[in-house]
Amino acid sequence: MSINFQPVAYSDANYLKTIALFFEAFPSAQTLPRWVMQYRMRKGKPGFSILYDDDIWIGFIYIKYYKDIVFIKFLAISELHRSSGYGSKVMDSIKDRYVGQRIVLNIEALDKYANNYQQRVKRKRFYIKNGFTPAKYMIKEASEKQEMLIYGGVITKEEIISMYKQFLGKFLYNLLKIEVIDL
Repeated sequence: MSINFQPVAYSDANYLKTIALFFEAFPSAQTLPRWVMQYRMRKGKPGFSILYDDDIWIGFIYIKYYKDIVFIKFLAISELHRSSGYGSKVMDSIKDRYVGQRIVLNIEALDKYANNYQQRVKRKRFYIKNGFTPAKYMIKEASEKQEMLIYGGVITKEEIISMYKQFLGKFLYNLLKIEVIDL
């Protein structure tokens, strides 16, 4: 299995399936309106790649960069290919691509009262199995809390704040009232 990262393109045969997967895989609190996403994707979005195993469409990933940090904002494997080892293959590909860099991602916080609690537990177990460790921070974005995980080092609260300010801009960062909470 060789995972290929293809920059998103409107001309890609799996463009619409990728957009649909985005909205199926993530809660509305984490997404923009569909028309905004389609507009951004149609224009090309740096860091947003459609994932292929040779010529088989398996999902997508959206990565942002800050200094030596690779931040995985979104990753989704198509339902048809889940539990087939593709998630781990994608993680291995990312680790191979970004040797010597820290890889960071957020997952929904474990909340035993959440409707998808078992899914959250399974997701955290998956990332731990793939070498990620808790970064010891919770990120409060909009109406939800997410736990930060890291591979390849540690991250400080100051780095997280600076990273989010770069990604969002200071105005949007303050408007969204992003909080970094110690665990």
